[in-house]
Amino acid sequence: MSSPTTTAAGRRAPAPAGHPDHARATIALAILGIFVTYVPITAVSVSLTTIGTDTGASTSGLQWVSDAYVIPMAAAVLSAGVFGDIHGRRRVYLAGMCLTVLGGLTAGLGSALLDDHALTVLWTGQAVAGLGAGLLIPTTLALIAQAVPDFRARGKFIGFWSMGLMAGLALGPIFSGTVLEVGPWHWIYAPSTALAVVAVLVALRLLPESATVEGRRLDWSGQLTATVAIAFSIFGIIEGGEKGWTSWQALLGLVVGAAALVAFLLIERCTDAPLMDLGIFRSPSFSASGFAGVIAMFSIVGGMFLLSLFLGFVQGLGALDIALRLLFATGLGVAVGPLAARLMQRLKAMHVLSLGLVASAIGLWSLTSITAGTGVWDLGWRLAVFGLGNTTMMTAVTTAAINSVPMRMAGMAAATNTVLRQYGGALGPAILGVVFSHQLAGGATPEDAFAAALVTNVALLLLAAVVCVVAARSEAHPAGRS
Repeated sequence: MSSPTTTAAGRRAPAPAGHPDHARATIALAILGIFVTYVPITAVSVSLTTIGTDTGASTSGLQWVSDAYVIPMAAAVLSAGVFGDIHGRRRVYLAGMCLTVLGGLTAGLGSALLDDHALTVLWTGQAVAGLGAGLLIPTTLALIAQAVPDFRARGKFIGFWSMGLMAGLALGPIFSGTVLEVGPWHWIYAPSTALAVVAVLVALRLLPESATVEGRRLDWSGQLTATVAIAFSIFGIIEGGEKGWTSWQALLGLVVGAAALVAFLLIERCTDAPLMDLGIFRSPSFSASGFAGVIAMFSIVGGMFLLSLFLGFVQGLGALDIALRLLFATGLGVAVGPLAARLMQRLKAMHVLSLGLVASAIGLWSLTSITAGTGVWDLGWRLAVFGLGNTTMMTAVTTAAINSVPMRMAGMAAATNTVLRQYGGALGPAILGVVFSHQLAGGATPEDAFAAALVTNVALLLLAAVVCVVAARSEAHPAGRS
């Protein structure tokens, strides 16, 4: 390995862009980026009981705490890859991290200073940080591809990237639970904000800029209609559950969301630089993996949302106790990630994805019988099955999508599957929160309302598993062949 150059003053100069030091730094920053992106999802989930008690927020208000982060994340993913190709991935990475810092400061410090408007400021901060997260998700993957040009060697580092994602989900509750043991909930954003500041400082010094990709341009009309479709459809679902499906808020959200979706599809069919090439949905396996991606993140984010509410309001646990229990699911996910990757070397990704969906459904079904008196270990084995399924789903879903299209469309397939997953993450708290609230309003006990919401989730997971099996069989035995 060549040694870095020095300046006349004896100071170490940055190594050239192709230097191994830069490759290592790029990979490390990519993993840190995806970690920082996923920490807030579960960090906020285990804090919802405390936030609700302090602000007086309804279930709908708490749904928006989660969705204010995930909706901008899902919308920004569509264009982040194009931004990176046009303006450079280093710039987009720094922009995403700076938005993460700004969002964390707004949600934490802003809500503390403006106590009378804490919930509104919290939503705003979550939205800003979510926008940053949306920029970071595809950019961090692109940075790994940039640092490791050999696609055969790249898989190992994408595995590390996936472990960073699962570690963020696992440690987010521990961070916020620990903070809530010693201080107010506003400080739950301190760990991820501090890590984002570190990432910015290191990236400014060590992260090389990527070359501009000629011929790329942003589909602004597609981006706008996609954002409106995502945001308004979620708004309509949440408001329908809170105020009734015939309320003007619910109708406005659902109608505008549907109209924006139709406009997006028409634009993507006509433009010569689509954000989403609709032709890839002709593959049954790709469409099935996309549906499974929606349901997978729906289950993970929505399930964590429900579990946090149940453990907080029904079992009366503090944030750290909730976090430690959720480690049965999220911590196991980090541990078994490499095993799930090895399983895909023996089985087709679609088959592994189906197994993950079924395992997650079994875990959630087992959780429908927990009560206010369920102990740690009785809860723990159920969460462990859920976590095993989650990891298997998340390990297989992107690979299944990429493997179902020609290699020249692999990037588009990965980006589209990512968007669908993030939309599922936004739908999870919205739909499951509506089921939970409706059951309570109808006189159900919290245990019965929780079980009913989980049964909805189980049904969707099993439906996705069936769709994946049927799609895999149709690809293996296409019409006209014996």
